[in-house]
Amino acid sequence: MNIIDYIKKYGDYSFKEKSFNEVDNAILSLLSYINFSNIVSNNNRNKIRLEDAALDFLTINGNVVIEDVPAVKEAIKVLKEIKSTKRYRDILLYNCKYISSDESQFSCITFELNKKVVYVGFGGTDKLISGWIEDAKMSYEFPVTAHINAIKYLNRYFMFNRKKIILGGHSKGGNIALVAALKCRKNIYKRIINVYSNDGQGLRKEDMNSPRYQDLDSKYVHICPYNSIVGMLLYQDTFFISVESDKPVGFSHDVLSWQIDDDHFKTKEVSKFSKILNEGFTKWLDNYNYEEKREFVESVGKLLSDNGIVTLIDFKKNLKLVFEVAKSAKTMNPKVKEMTAELLKIIVSLNIENRFM
Repeated sequence: MNIIDYIKKYGDYSFKEKSFNEVDNAILSLLSYINFSNIVSNNNRNKIRLEDAALDFLTINGNVVIEDVPAVKEAIKVLKEIKSTKRYRDILLYNCKYISSDESQFSCITFELNKKVVYVGFGGTDKLISGWIEDAKMSYEFPVTAHINAIKYLNRYFMFNRKKIILGGHSKGGNIALVAALKCRKNIYKRIINVYSNDGQGLRKEDMNSPRYQDLDSKYVHICPYNSIVGMLLYQDTFFISVESDKPVGFSHDVLSWQIDDDHFKTKEVSKFSKILNEGFTKWLDNYNYEEKREFVESVGKLLSDNGIVTLIDFKKNLKLVFEVAKSAKTMNPKVKEMTAELLKIIVSLNIENRFM
């Protein structure tokens, strides 16, 4: 059973009849990718039912997915399934934020499950290259701009109310949810029930040693497919929920591929591939200081910018750009070339390992 099957099975159950669970979290984390900014208010006074927001969104967009981004496609597929169900249709949406620039990409929305509990969903990286570069910055910079926006969001909207809070997100959104919990005001932190990171990146090593991170342990739920790539990046705790996916390596980041038993994800032992990836990338992080990592990321970012790469779709529209980027890479300084070569070795070793799994 996958998420679509779960919705069909439990869509007629309210949250009173069947409590909010990790699968519901994954569903809302996906919806956080959708840019509702022209439909949902950016304040907590004007709220809209999920069903109404869904109908408006689908009407405006002609019931067609515009963005060529897998997570957005999955999110809209889920939105169509849940919009009229008893379980989800009356969830209230508000506090919608979408920020994009040359430096950062951030999206967030509040889902009010009932008068006492909200789920704050952080969107993952979309089509903007700036968002992907920001992901890479997490290896040397803390907090990045998206983190700061998330912390401000919690402090602004939840400082003066008593609602219990669930934080969550998929991919980069999961990492942002984690950092927002680590850095928000103390009175807000006390009201956090759970923090869900759905195949989200980890942290820098020193940030995992912070007192609040240690305290967060009982609230933090990290869920990854058993053959995860993204969820293995940066430093991670050894414990996370490893779930079965019906897709191979490279595609299991798709939440709709995660398998479900009743109202929880079906677990499966972490693959050898994911273990090797985590070990290899951790060694790469340990080999270089923050300044070297910064130089590497900025060089790659400049390379893409100089070649007119602003979104992932730019690559698909013009394959010649890929070759232009490859040619330009020859101008990188020796240290960046060395770091690139080391990363390529890790990728090659993973491909060899995956071939014999």
